[in-house]
Amino acid sequence: MSTHRKPGTPASPDGARGQQPDHPRFIRPAPDGPVQRAALLRRLVPLGVNGTYIDAAGREIRVPTATLELVSAAFEDSLPRGIGPALVCTPGRYHPELFGTLVPEDGGPVQAHGVVNTPGYHVLYTVRGVRRLVIATPEHLREPQRSWGWQVQLYAARSRDSWGIGDFRDLGQICRIAAQQGAQCVQVSPVHAIAPVSHPKDSPYSPASRHFLNLLHIAPGFAPGAERVNLSDLSARGRALNDERLIDRTAVWALKREALERIWQAVRDEPNIEFREFRRHRGRALTRFATWSAIAEDLDSPDWPDWPTELHNPEGVDVARYAHEHADRVNFFSWCQWVADWQYGRACTEGVDVIADLAVGFDRGSEDAWAFHGQLCFDFEIGAPPDEHNQDGQRWGLPPFSPQMEERTDFAAFRDMVARGLAHTHALRIDHVMQLWRLFWIPRDADPADGAYVHYPVHALLAILRLEAMRTNAWIVGEDMGTVAPGMRETMHGIGMLSNCSAVRTPIADFPELALGTSSTHDQVTIAGLLTGADAAELRRIGKRSDWAQIERSRRKLAEMAHIDPAKPAHRISNADIHAAVVARYRLLAQSPSRVVLASLDDAAAVRERPNVPGTIDEYPNWRLALPEPIDTLLNAPLARDVVAVMRETR
Repeated sequence: MSTHRKPGTPASPDGARGQQPDHPRFIRPAPDGPVQRAALLRRLVPLGVNGTYIDAAGREIRVPTATLELVSAAFEDSLPRGIGPALVCTPGRYHPELFGTLVPEDGGPVQAHGVVNTPGYHVLYTVRGVRRLVIATPEHLREPQRSWGWQVQLYAARSRDSWGIGDFRDLGQICRIAAQQGAQCVQVSPVHAIAPVSHPKDSPYSPASRHFLNLLHIAPGFAPGAERVNLSDLSARGRALNDERLIDRTAVWALKREALERIWQAVRDEPNIEFREFRRHRGRALTRFATWSAIAEDLDSPDWPDWPTELHNPEGVDVARYAHEHADRVNFFSWCQWVADWQYGRACTEGVDVIADLAVGFDRGSEDAWAFHGQLCFDFEIGAPPDEHNQDGQRWGLPPFSPQMEERTDFAAFRDMVARGLAHTHALRIDHVMQLWRLFWIPRDADPADGAYVHYPVHALLAILRLEAMRTNAWIVGEDMGTVAPGMRETMHGIGMLSNCSAVRTPIADFPELALGTSSTHDQVTIAGLLTGADAAELRRIGKRSDWAQIERSRRKLAEMAHIDPAKPAHRISNADIHAAVVARYRLLAQSPSRVVLASLDDAAAVRERPNVPGTIDEYPNWRLALPEPIDTLLNAPLARDVVAVMRETR
């Protein structure tokens, strides 16, 4: 999970749950009152909040009473009268609670007598008049065959025709080459939307919306209608950005926005059946997002709480008036989303399963937070408690959903998010899949160690995941690295969800069979970075704490596996040594028991820098490092060919 976080926090939204206009700083009382704490726990435990948790080292950690008080303020005692919890059932199988009037997802009401035959989201009115969402879904997910693929940070994967950043046309090229190499899948970094402001954010894991796409990944010359306008001047300037290793999203967006505006001016008044159908299908959500985009651009602010108060309510009359007065700009951003969707969809049909990456949350000032602000708890941000890999813990600057409000709204936001993630792909990786079971809520002014776990209605969320995956014949990966709830992995594997294992955390021989195995993740060291000591040197430079002895043991073990003298000084490590280490690591990974394994494009390019250093903002160029060569060059270079060879030998 990314830990990139912007400095500061925006003002509280009017009407947001658990947020006061003047947010009090977190103060831990001393001592905790035992009577007060006992009363809090009597209320909170039935709501899914405990006073202790077991950390990654197996120690019992006591949650501060001050944290429990803040969490308690975000909860009501129960769902409103007349609304019951969601009911999960298997189509065609008897369920003792499935009696009453059933309103199917498609069709008129019928009387239910313990069985529903059709998968879908139905509504049941019980004989006592209680309304319940019914999620009728298969019990198991589709599981992939034993296979291999590539792991790609799309922003970094540039071709010669890119405009300074990897785009959807580049993704299609990667998929075509991967299919020719015998790969079955390509995992791509999140392509969620970001704000269309003058200085776009870098992190793909802090999006503006998980329901829409990142316009920076549009290939302007590949957009429908681009043949009608002259983009040669912009294209030349865009390709020139590839000369710099660091990605300049500000420059990229300035060029792509102008290119898209030129195309829009040429096509906006012409009939477009596909665009019209896209707008009809996405409905109010698209109009709302396009309106938010227009306002964010106009004010050059991606944080809606900083906007004028009258624009805080997306359903308010002032926002409607703004959309009417700026209709052409709202239409422009709607069209841009259609272009992005069209290009992404084409890239996902190039012969492999594209594994979409679903970020764990969204920015506090994002469109998702604007759209769903009544369902969020802005007193908190989600993160992770301290563990051996992140000794300070992690805080991600992302507000959590209220589990009670998710139930009240029939999980509408979650359902649409999963459906959009699977709209074009046949696989989905859920970053920090522990979010389906519980999230670590950290008070906004507290340390990560002062957080508390809040549990979510996991059975309903997993049922939604199975239903949406069934509808697209998709398979699911849950990123389960870190502190997990008891029994979580057993439940995942019981329904056919793959774990996500990394050799940086777990010995490859210990990878489970039902898993997606990698050498590392976007937050972890590359093979070249470990072998040369470059990563450790960078961590020391920016003042990150780490287990230096363990890092050295891992480096020596990697060297020995590649038949390199482990005592060889870092400055004498050659390109041939890096080549040998990469091939040795992936030969071992290919032989792992895991169902699917991925080779990182960063490793195939012998990149020494990791994409992101957790817990940093400006100390490191997170999410800005492009691959050193164009993707077709890298994927056909000797090192990539040797990685492909060892994968094909075993896979």
